Amino acid sequence: MKLAICDNENADLLHIKKLVLEYSKKNNYFFDIYTYQDYNKLLEEIIDFNYIILDVLLEDLTGIQLAKQIHDINKDIKIIFCSINPEYSIEAFEVNAFRYLVKPIDKQKLFEYLDEIRKNEKESQIDLLDYQRKKCTFNILDICYIDMIGRLSTIHFKNKFTITVRKTMKDWILLLNNYNFHLTHKGVLVNLKYVSLIEKEIVILKNGDSVYLSRKYRKEFEEKFMNMLGDML
Repeated sequence: MKLAICDNENADLLHIKKLVLEYSKKNNYFFDIYTYQDYNKLLEEIIDFNYIILDVLLEDLTGIQLAKQIHDINKDIKIIFCSINPEYSIEAFEVNAFRYLVKPIDKQKLFEYLDEIRKNEKESQIDLLDYQRKKCTFNILDICYIDMIGRLSTIHFKNKFTITVRKTMKDWILLLNNYNFHLTHKGVLVNLKYVSLIEKEIVILKNGDSVYLSRKYRKEFEEKFMNMLGDML
């Protein structure tokens, strides 16, 4: 699982990474760790992550302010804030902080939070067989959209990777009912959190792809999208 760590202090950045690696080894669980001192670089790549460990005191803004920008891009990202000052914890939870750590970081407390991340990740994972009968395991939150060709459905992920499986659109709608997926027409199911722009008959997605939006589904799709944006405010 990909995990981002953002802290403008290199020593703290390396220390947190060391603790996560220790946890990984202890629990035989792989975290694909990416570290950032430059929060702008993190913002450029934020769509690739579902979890971030984020320092509150950055160079020219706070982690709280950055979290608002992050959630504008992806509201499902879970953020563990960390700071030498516990007084920011109230503000952190106002921007839907997953957890809050006070520096110097308590290793056991961090490990507890990483346990929770693993639990959450497992709950949103599904196992399917692709059309060649090979087992695939992936996170529902990483799906950008699904389209149907005949009896095959192709899953398009946020990193543009694709998997083709034998599964009907009806089955997908039932499976993803609680995850903000909606039809743009009868053969395409889109994850609203990856919608960048709606232009007449086209929906432009954050991974660079675009899909057709039919007249039949346009009104409902636009309403669902606007409701999702309203929930993010």
